[in-house]
Amino acid sequence: MSSEIFKNCSWLTYPGMDAVLTRTAFCCNDIKEATLYITALGYFEAYINGKRVSDEHFIPAMTDYEKRDLSKIHMPIFDTLSHRIYYYKYDITSSLTDSSNILAAHIGAGWYGQHESPNEGMPYWGDNTLVFSIKLTDNNGNVTFINSSSDNTKWRKSYILETSLYYGEYHDARLYPIGWKTAEFDDSSWENSKVRTPPETVLEQCFFPSDKVIRTIEPKVIYEFGDTKIYDIGELAAGYAVLVFDENARNNERATLRYADELNEDGSLQFHYCGGTSRMQRDHFVYDMNAKDQEFHPHFTWHAARYIEVTGICHIKEYRVIQTDIKKISDFTCDNETLQWIFDAYVKTQNANIHGCIPSDCPHRERLGYTGDGQLTCGAVMSVFDAREMYKKWMADIRDCQDKVGGHVQHTAPFYGGGGGPGGWGGAACIVPYRYYKFYNDISILEESYDSMKAYLKYMINHCEDGIVTSEEPGGWCLGDWCPLGNKVTIPEAFVNTYFLTKCAEMTAETAEILGITDEVTFYNELSEKCKKAIIRHFYDQATGSFCEGKQGADAFALDIGLGDERTRNNFINKYSSLLTFDTGIFGTDLVIRMLFSLGKGDIAFKLLINEEITSFYNMKKHGATTLWENWDGCDSRCHPMFGAIVEYFFSDILGIKRLEDKAGYKEITINPANIAELKNVKGTMRTKWGDITVDISTDSKGNRNIKTEVTGEITIK
Repeated sequence: MSSEIFKNCSWLTYPGMDAVLTRTAFCCNDIKEATLYITALGYFEAYINGKRVSDEHFIPAMTDYEKRDLSKIHMPIFDTLSHRIYYYKYDITSSLTDSSNILAAHIGAGWYGQHESPNEGMPYWGDNTLVFSIKLTDNNGNVTFINSSSDNTKWRKSYILETSLYYGEYHDARLYPIGWKTAEFDDSSWENSKVRTPPETVLEQCFFPSDKVIRTIEPKVIYEFGDTKIYDIGELAAGYAVLVFDENARNNERATLRYADELNEDGSLQFHYCGGTSRMQRDHFVYDMNAKDQEFHPHFTWHAARYIEVTGICHIKEYRVIQTDIKKISDFTCDNETLQWIFDAYVKTQNANIHGCIPSDCPHRERLGYTGDGQLTCGAVMSVFDAREMYKKWMADIRDCQDKVGGHVQHTAPFYGGGGGPGGWGGAACIVPYRYYKFYNDISILEESYDSMKAYLKYMINHCEDGIVTSEEPGGWCLGDWCPLGNKVTIPEAFVNTYFLTKCAEMTAETAEILGITDEVTFYNELSEKCKKAIIRHFYDQATGSFCEGKQGADAFALDIGLGDERTRNNFINKYSSLLTFDTGIFGTDLVIRMLFSLGKGDIAFKLLINEEITSFYNMKKHGATTLWENWDGCDSRCHPMFGAIVEYFFSDILGIKRLEDKAGYKEITINPANIAELKNVKGTMRTKWGDITVDISTDSKGNRNIKTEVTGEITIK
């Protein structure tokens, strides 16, 4: 269907332009129904007769649009990828007149044209491109089409002279063509559009939520000297500031905005945490008193910051928080300040890191859909948000960026460079669809992903020596865990990657069984057993009962796949009941908490979660953070969700809401909260497609725990 929609359309291109304005005039009358089908390469905003067709931002959502030459990037990739572009459908009937009409489009570089800040030498795809078809049905049932062509679509350079996804935008309002979105505007001096070859790609209608303005914040001025002000948003959030020039501003007045996560001791902006001065987020605006209908804010990028420096005769009207419009559907409150902070900070962090239905690592410095961060946090995301459509989109990104020949899974999806490892990152090909099925009981996801899961396991097998995963791509990264304190990883990479191979083999065997592909179940179960035996051969100490000397959560990795004995369990429990802080990276932290709860040691898990050493969430909190940090010591990004994976256990273990082990989804559940004596009062609601689950735990003056549960809809408690 999608190929038919654009079959007679020209793909219009605008070489060398950061941003362009286009106009397509058409006449119609006696119209019963009008539908616009449209997309762009770059981001676009579309208007009919001056009225914007939607409130969506940063569309089309980023994908691996079309083929690029990846052989010259810093970590050369010779994989064969697939490609996809989403188009959008709008009912524009009410916006038309029975005379002259205008489709106006504003197109900016977005991801497709991003070239100022290459990640590891990543090439940019190409120039701004527009394609559309307007289907008109009159009251007699006659259908006509207005298709994009070089003859009917005129263009000129935008008043946005520079637009960079990472760096920001430069607007010159003196160049703003007043009335350009309306039929009355004189575009006789504009040029006809050029035509390019259609991309070799899959065209698919957007089925998932887009980025929108979710809420607004009124920033507070905390510093003012002359024409310079520094504003505090009050939290680290993704979006942009809306600038207003003061009444005494004259034509040609200039303003500059700069964004940062933190302040220096002298009160100036600290840029290190969001990319440094080499990747500074800033916007420049030139004022024109005649451009009355122009708002001063970026159009084709978002920023992420807590503090904004403004220079000029102007002020910030508001800060618009922008993210993919996925709904928060669960709540958690408790009487422990640090635990509550973790939940609240995680929600803010995750919100800031979902754009274009891509779960990113950070919303400013990198902005990429790292498969490691994304698979690690998917359980927390699904526990807190309605993420069904988001993950359907992102799983398609993962499959598109998987090598069609060898099965290699990239470290980012859509692929845009970035380091990682074959297990914790590549394993997203198995982990995300499997966990999606477990949360939502949607077997279609397993059907779509099963071949990808198998291809990934084949790739991993081909990178084993004596049953242990020892390599990934030549010249590339091969991480195991990531970001323990000081990034001093002592747990062996091969151990961690083989753990993930074992885990993914188990998931794939179960998937084969669910899909009724019984002849393949045995193969993947045997693969899992072979990996376990190899882990024991290489990493198990028969004398002590520990794996890798218990370093950085190693025993938790082993216990999670059924390895070890009573000594392993005791070694693990004793270590963390004595240490009472984290020595782990992103995967180890998640596993340590998961296994402590699984072994009935919720009291120890709780103490770890609220500990006050440097490797703690408290350390972030005490420094005034409103979002989670990338590192325990805060040395890099101050808005990274990966350590927030543990929020999943707030619902499954602290509140005790669990699916039945042999079932998917939350139609049938058990309620068995962890016994945490220090946590006196905790309450949470988890909303599912089958109904709501509320658990309220309180402790009276005599120390007696009272557990109240309530379910709605189709949910039953077993």
